[in-house]
Amino acid sequence: MARIDASNRNSAETMDMFQPARLQEPTGEAANGDVAQPPEPLGDVRFAPGPVLIACASQTGVAEDLAAATHEQLRAAGIASRVMDFEALDRPTLEAARQVLFLASTTYDGDPPDMAETFSREAMAQPASLAHLHYGLLALGDRGYGDFCAFGRALDVWLRASGAQPWFPRIEVDDEDAAALERWHAQVAALAAAVAA
Repeated sequence: MARIDASNRNSAETMDMFQPARLQEPTGEAANGDVAQPPEPLGDVRFAPGPVLIACASQTGVAEDLAAATHEQLRAAGIASRVMDFEALDRPTLEAARQVLFLASTTYDGDPPDMAETFSREAMAQPASLAHLHYGLLALGDRGYGDFCAFGRALDVWLRASGAQPWFPRIEVDDEDAAALERWHAQVAALAAAVAA
């Protein structure tokens, strides 16, 4: 995906560029309507030495539970990590981090969870300086509502516009779909494999 260059935009356009209605980014669906399957990490793409930040934005607790499970998965692989919810997450934290796993829910009306509203409104208003950052993103939503995974998609667009580099394509989960969650844990396991060895 091409990076978004916000340098020539006026501030109103820039602040609006990460809103769900403005996204021009692929939705993660194949042309036939099936959810696209992300490939395994390529080559020797793995976690770097050092801790992994696990950032979660949850409304009902599902993303928090999945963040705890991801933390336990990394602990079992011998990789240090810490879980932080979006209420505590800010740009300086991301600018200091080297590797982050994001788990981001979207509310029924397409908004970020309550705990992520400030981050969405303030931190995501402009691109950050995140060229050093590698990340994985699990977007949680429900296709029964419009704006499926809107916050996760907006977060992904903002991270890429900020120069952050994804380890793998965003994984979208429809109503706690087991197959999508299995892909998430498989991607985390693949990233951890070389570090734990």
